[in-house]
Amino acid sequence: MKYIKTLNIWAEGVQEAITSGAIKLQRGQWLRCGVNNRPCRFVEVTRGGTLHVVHWQGTSSRTAHCFKVSVESKKTKG
Repeated sequence: MKYIKTLNIWAEGVQEAITSGAIKLQRGQWLRCGVNNRPCRFVEVTRGGTLHVVHWQGTSSRTAHCFKVSVESKKTKG
């Protein structure tokens, strides 16, 4: 699967399309929340239908670290 252009998850219908599977995202896909200048990274859609993303953490390295921790946590929980 390929990454797609950065989506604004606050745009009408986007979250619903992601949670329903109409839009398929790869883990690590860049997303935007409204007009925020910094993108977030997609981790997963939870069983409850919530989008799990990692937002900007002040620096690129901290954001990458939080993303890595989120992905590792997901792997250990199954």
